[in-house]
Amino acid sequence: MNLGQHFLVNEETIKRFVSYVDLSFRPIIEIGGGKGNITKYIKPDVVIEIDKRFSSYLRNLVIADARFLPVIRGQIVSSLPYYITYEFFEEIMRIDQIKKLILILQYDFAKKILNEPTYISFILNYYYKIDVKENIPPWFFKPKPRVYSTIVLFTRIRSYDEKINLILKCISKYKNKKIANAIKLCNLSSSLSTNINKRVRDFKPCQVLELLNIISTKYV
Repeated sequence: MNLGQHFLVNEETIKRFVSYVDLSFRPIIEIGGGKGNITKYIKPDVVIEIDKRFSSYLRNLVIADARFLPVIRGQIVSSLPYYITYEFFEEIMRIDQIKKLILILQYDFAKKILNEPTYISFILNYYYKIDVKENIPPWFFKPKPRVYSTIVLFTRIRSYDEKINLILKCISKYKNKKIANAIKLCNLSSSLSTNINKRVRDFKPCQVLELLNIISTKYV
């Protein structure tokens, strides 16, 4: 079974990554502990690991899948398997009491959520303050991935709202259309007359509140 495991092994980079973790904010939940390269520095309250082969290296271990989290609060630290990134965020955005995420993500994904007008980009910028820190080359991992990675911090700023998710999921399907047309296609309404002739793609992910205010002010 391919679990998409790429463990950070460069010691200096591990120390810098760990420096972004608030060790006083508990519980700390680590996802994908592996052989404990990061674990030994942050001493997490819970380690979620799907691969039972690493059981002997980890304490406070829960064998589970990060796409179906058995936790309800705290701070998550992870060098996240790239293939579960989208599903992980679909899960985590629903858990309001997980206030901070300190993650190593695929570089292209981090670039996407800052610059491209997609559903996942809009929704993450709605729920979190996003702070990109530094890139990590493939040869700092074992086994070596094919792509660069990036350290990204997420700080929760809003509570989960299913209505917002549905609005942004629909609007994002029509990113090449004018907002006025996208509103009609999504069976929404706008109380504003300004900017409705702009296209959805004209809004950067960080402008998600402006976009929502144009679509429907009562939700923001």
